[in-house]
Amino acid sequence: MIRAWIGRADLIGDCVMALPMLYYIDQKYPKSYKVWPILRKCSQAAPLFLNHPLIDKIHISDHDEGFGENDKKMFHSCSLRMDVRPQHPMGEYWHNDRSMVEETWIMGGLPLKGYHELPEEEKYPKLYKWFNTDNLKKTIAVHCFAGYGRDNKRSPSLKWWEDVLSILTKDYNIIRLGHPSEPQININFCSGYSDIRSKSFFEQVQTALSCSLYIGTDSGFSLAVGAYSHPQISLITNWNVGHHTNFLCLQPLNKNNISLFSPISCDNIKQEEVLNKVKLFNV
Repeated sequence: MIRAWIGRADLIGDCVMALPMLYYIDQKYPKSYKVWPILRKCSQAAPLFLNHPLIDKIHISDHDEGFGENDKKMFHSCSLRMDVRPQHPMGEYWHNDRSMVEETWIMGGLPLKGYHELPEEEKYPKLYKWFNTDNLKKTIAVHCFAGYGRDNKRSPSLKWWEDVLSILTKDYNIIRLGHPSEPQININFCSGYSDIRSKSFFEQVQTALSCSLYIGTDSGFSLAVGAYSHPQISLITNWNVGHHTNFLCLQPLNKNNISLFSPISCDNIKQEEVLNKVKLFNV
């Protein structure tokens, strides 16, 4: 039996974007045993990959930022080995030509033609919900800031969120997700607002999937939610150097996603446009 070391290990979003590789390898090497490595710093997302029909073993690395002796043993036990920590070539502006899944595919050393020949439904990253979720009517989960709130180019400002949420809470319950270090939203909401940023990554994913709709930025968390095909609104802006076309390349590959794009800043996404899209989902 062929053992395969496959995936992307460094970032949660990259792990999700690598999921279509599993089908490709499974078709090329039927009944192969697939090891899915994840760096320990991303281990909070490991439960998302449980019960994936094409992952035989989830391997958490010895170290947060690299591989140790146990990892090397697992690596060398595999005859098919993918570079799970590749780096982007300097000066290459892939955003103009490819989606995140296509770029992840190429960086993994796989032929892009192989991706385009996949059945349409296998081109989308897919996660499988093995856990229970609630059915929270008229409830919207929001993940306000990418990069733990440190990267203000990728997300709307605090003021933008306060203005949007003050309107949404009039008609919907709002559950705020994210990291505790992110900026505090300081506004007097009605009783329909709750903040669960102190909960684990996995618990927050469960909550997002329990809500009628999820609104977020181009973060790894949003990519994970999208892999469950959950109703989703993505707030996208053009923040990469040298990025001048193909502006939705950072959106989740989710057929139930609606992306709202504005160049320069997410703050230029009109709040009325967000409210109109929310209504389309019949939350």
